[in-house]
Amino acid sequence: MNIRESAENYLETILILGERKGSVRSIDIANELNFSKPSVSVAMKNLRKNGYITIDEGGFITLTDAGFEIADRMY
Repeated sequence: MNIRESAENYLETILILGERKGSVRSIDIANELNFSKPSVSVAMKNLRKNGYITIDEGGFITLTDAGFEIADRMY
């Protein structure tokens, strides 16, 4: 499984925020990592395209099984 370190960091952050808050949105990730909203948006698009996350109509982000496996290993 070949994934960049930055993607691993995003997935780990989603896992941590999910455990802490119960739900995760892009703005939560931007605030947690102190990144710009556009940077996080691009990253989420790529993670979704690669099958690591899903994003519902409300903008809530959920790890897929593949995403959770990577995030859990990093954490």
